[in-house]
Amino acid sequence: MAEAAFQDDRQKGDFKSKGPELLVDLAEQCAVALKESAGLDKDKADQVGREIADRMAAHWGGQNIYFPMGLSYKLSQRDRQIYDDFTGANHSELARKYGVSLQWIYKIVKTVRQEEMARRQGALFTE
Repeated sequence: MAEAAFQDDRQKGDFKSKGPELLVDLAEQCAVALKESAGLDKDKADQVGREIADRMAAHWGGQNIYFPMGLSYKLSQRDRQIYDDFTGANHSELARKYGVSLQWIYKIVKTVRQEEMARRQGALFTE
């Protein structure tokens, strides 16, 4: 019932004024990302943003949801970028560029290298 009302409000153009605040913000944030990252025009991005909000409401509606700050995800992205920028002899340069210690660069390179090897080799050496 609430889902149908949400869709009716959206269809009437009352999405921003009557939609649940979280879903309205989700739709708007998705639309902005689609415009900036995918180059969609405003109308199409808004439409897709609302569709995403509809799907999230249908899938997660009625549940309490915690949105983590994503620190480990962001650090993982940074570590991957450091590894991608690594040439084999630029530890000091990377430490300055990313604002971390030289020892931390060595640790990141070692960790990501091990993850890459495990991903590529899979269960190659296990019985």
